[in-house]
Amino acid sequence: MRRIIYILAAVLIVALAGCAKTGTQDEMCKGMKLAEAKQLAVASECGDKLKEMHFCNEGTNTWWIDLNIQKEGCNPACVIHTDNRTAEINWRCTGLLVK
Repeated sequence: MRRIIYILAAVLIVALAGCAKTGTQDEMCKGMKLAEAKQLAVASECGDKLKEMHFCNEGTNTWWIDLNIQKEGCNPACVIHTDNRTAEINWRCTGLLVK
């Protein structure tokens, strides 16, 4: 069972890494620069725990920036909404518990 959990976690990480990238602060997502998204994130519940990995989800008009927060079974990201300029943590938890 533990092996299946690790395999699923590895697949999830690879899938998310394929979407994530690092770039310049001038990178845009639906009219919002990455630098502005980072400022909104730091001022929100996400705080100053931002990592470099990020991506723009054009379908939801959001920036996703990985967070340096440890929580078992989770891979948290700060989600910044470009339309209403709000930010929140999405814990991206698998629901599987490692024993």
